[in-house]
Amino acid sequence: MARERGLLASLDHPCIARYIDGGIGASGQPYLLMDYIEGQSLHEHLASAPASPRQRLELMLALCDAVQHAHQRLVLHRDLKPSNIMVRADGSPVLLDFGIAVAMSDAQMAAHTVTVAFTPGYGAPEQLRGENVTTATDVFGLGAVLFDLLTGRKLSDLRGRDAPVPSPSSRVDDPALRSALRGDLDRIVLTACAELPGERYATVAALADDLRRYLEGKPVLAAAGGTSYRLRKFVGRHRLATAATAVALIGAGLFVWRLDIERQRALHAEHAAQIARARSEREASRAQASRLHAEREAAHAEASRRYLASVLIQASPDNARGQPLTASGLLSGAAAALQADRAQDPQTRAIAWLSIAEVYAELNDPRAGLRAADAAMALLDQGAKFDADLRDRQLSIRAILLTLLDQHREAMAVQREQIALRERDGADPVDLAKAYSDFANAAAQSADYASARDYTQRALAALDRAATPQPALRAQMSLGLVVVALQAQDLASADRYLGEALSLAKTAWKPDDPRWYQAHMDGSQLRRLQGRHPESLREAEQALRIAYLVYGERSRYTLEAENSLAVLLNSMGRPQAAIEHYERAYAIGEQLDLDPTLRAKLWTNLGAVYAESTGDYRRAIALETAALALMPNTNDEAHLNTARAKAYVTRAVAHTELGQFARAYADLDAADAAAQAINEPMTLLGIKLRRLRTLIRDRRLEPAQRLLSQAMRTVDTGPKAMQNFKPSLTVLSAELASARGEPELAAEQIAQALASAGGNPGYSPLMIANARLIAAQIDVRRGQRDSAREYLRQAVPVLQALTTPGTPRRSEAEALLRQLSD
Repeated sequence: MARERGLLASLDHPCIARYIDGGIGASGQPYLLMDYIEGQSLHEHLASAPASPRQRLELMLALCDAVQHAHQRLVLHRDLKPSNIMVRADGSPVLLDFGIAVAMSDAQMAAHTVTVAFTPGYGAPEQLRGENVTTATDVFGLGAVLFDLLTGRKLSDLRGRDAPVPSPSSRVDDPALRSALRGDLDRIVLTACAELPGERYATVAALADDLRRYLEGKPVLAAAGGTSYRLRKFVGRHRLATAATAVALIGAGLFVWRLDIERQRALHAEHAAQIARARSEREASRAQASRLHAEREAAHAEASRRYLASVLIQASPDNARGQPLTASGLLSGAAAALQADRAQDPQTRAIAWLSIAEVYAELNDPRAGLRAADAAMALLDQGAKFDADLRDRQLSIRAILLTLLDQHREAMAVQREQIALRERDGADPVDLAKAYSDFANAAAQSADYASARDYTQRALAALDRAATPQPALRAQMSLGLVVVALQAQDLASADRYLGEALSLAKTAWKPDDPRWYQAHMDGSQLRRLQGRHPESLREAEQALRIAYLVYGERSRYTLEAENSLAVLLNSMGRPQAAIEHYERAYAIGEQLDLDPTLRAKLWTNLGAVYAESTGDYRRAIALETAALALMPNTNDEAHLNTARAKAYVTRAVAHTELGQFARAYADLDAADAAAQAINEPMTLLGIKLRRLRTLIRDRRLEPAQRLLSQAMRTVDTGPKAMQNFKPSLTVLSAELASARGEPELAAEQIAQALASAGGNPGYSPLMIANARLIAAQIDVRRGQRDSAREYLRQAVPVLQALTTPGTPRRSEAEALLRQLSD
């Protein structure tokens, strides 16, 4: 019951019975107090209020959402069955009884206890065998409940102890219902209830997605695969490796690459015309139409080829006349000529604009590229006959350019349109996987990590249906899962995904493949969070080297590498080096004229260095104020709310250190509102800790004690990742005890904090030095001058090495050491 109380306390979902209280009564009887659910059990509901198949599936989707909520909080139910599901009068389900639930971190241990807990008929095969339980165990349980929902019968009455789950259509008598269940719904249930966990849906979200696809009349993933799919076409678009050579040659090479694609299109079109001419007399009219269409396509491609080739003539010595040639100059000339040219038909001009936009993207000039992509869209919308391939191409390049401009919501909207187009036209699985993966990348950039995980898994599922293994793409998608796992503080999973990606990439990627950049970036972030700072630094420097080599100085990727290295250097206690890299990143953003929001994020990061590392609080306030002014006043984008919360917190830290407590509280309130909008527990807890320090400095000790107790409960009942906050909380406990006149308790707590911080990868040398200063101040109050002097002898050299002269903490430590040495 203690475990159930702990697990339920972490869940907050309308379809999960709410935990209210629990404990042990005066008589020693444990109790659990939960919401009273007025309704019927699932089978009673089905019997008393027969629902349509759609209503039953919508009820199932609500259950899936509840179980997915539990999984996101690392809780496995392990006993999903109809008797644990109540249905309210309005038809909404409520999940009960987490009595044999288990935290995912404890799942392996729970599987090897003497007692094996499950419900016959609804328990997964691995539960019966006493093997490890995973999220796939709950997927099985949901599939079993879905069987009951669809058939109206109890699976426990039909399935023996070891028997596989039968198809729903084979267990109903009504011919109409049997016909409705046969096919996709049978496949969904059988996939969810597969004997082996690895053959089931990878997540509850994947099961729910297939149910939604069924309700929307789309093909379900459980029905896809095998040799029954028609012959797939494979169109590969290769990223160009930009060499640090003569820029005119790069521009020419990019154009030649585009021209080769147009040539291939012309060859395919001509081949189609030859096939059309060879058709029988009976299809002569249709063949004639096909031939004419193919010849028009060939003419478009040839016209585009001639046009782009004419642009390259500008590179000749006669035309250049000694002027320096640049790829941007060639493209600008091409765009100007194309803008003035009205002789070509709209479709040929649209193709040329798309070629220009794609080259601009390769050169990392997104604004110019977006203008070219918009020009192509205008032609396709107004004057060109609809062509699905051209529309797909235009959507793809537009999404890439919007992502480079940090306009992730707009990019996601374009990508949704592209995905719908590819799904509607039955695109090759590889092309579909690329579209899903691109969407996942934009979602991650927008801090929509749930969508990033979902679409990466869709991409991997699509690759599973491809005719060839596609290791290069699979490696790239595994990197996408690294980002999602890092956001969730699941370092073990992130390490596993990174290992999988690198194992594939070593043989699938060439040494100069630009995707190594992202591999090194992800590796650096993971090693930093693991506390393996030297390895993290090597990875970050390697990513920066690749960025400058492949993308050059004026590139969004180079900016991100500079920013990432700055974050790492600051966490390693090297703020001055961090400031240099932040300033380089900002200069690149200015040159590229990127979205103001991106520049605001850089200012926010730089302000945090000044506030927390160098002690230049007034400069930190100025930077954060300027950053907040650049951010749009909207609450609907997670990445903006995250940046806004960070800016307000940093400004609050600076105001606190300057004794401006009213301003600090106002900023903390604003930070809390921004964090509440994204409901990110780790961010909310971090804000509480900042508020706690402000209350202590402001000598508001009673509110500080209440907030400290609340924060302790949050850490104790929260996810495992929250344990990283324990040292900070203990330091704050010591400061509070000292402020309350309890120096002995304060000394005990600060010693405990230092012991735990030393083994915590989240604690930098500077943070530990600050904690030692606090320990010294406490020991001075206790009259323990020798121990205080020892703390300072360890802290002062670190503070002198990592902060600038005059920093408040450094000055305090130096003055106190001099006083104790007299």
